[in-house]
Amino acid sequence: MTDGAAHTIRAWIDAQRPPVPPVFRPHLEAAGEVSVAALLDAAASAMRSCAERSPRDRAAAFSLLAADAHVTYACLRVLQEGGGARELRRVVCQIGEWR
Repeated sequence: MTDGAAHTIRAWIDAQRPPVPPVFRPHLEAAGEVSVAALLDAAASAMRSCAERSPRDRAAAFSLLAADAHVTYACLRVLQEGGGARELRRVVCQIGEWR
C-alpha cells in the first residue's frame, strides 16, 4: 500500500515497515487521506498538543514523538511520490514556519 494510491493515513502508516510499536501506535491517529500536507498537519497538531502540556507531563513527550514521527512519514511520502531534495526542503521550510 505504499504505491501512491489514496489511502487513509492510518492504513498507510500501518503498511509501513518496520511497523510502529504497538505501545506507540495510539499516538499516531491522524484522520483523512494520506498526503504530505495531511501528515504535516498531523505533526503540527501534535506539536501544539505538546506545547499545551507541562514539560513534566509524560503525554507531552508522546506528543513530541508523534510530531517527529509524522514529519518523518511526510518525508517518506515525499520520496515515495518521486520527490527529491527540493521537495524535502519545502517540508523543512514549512516546519520552520510553525509558531
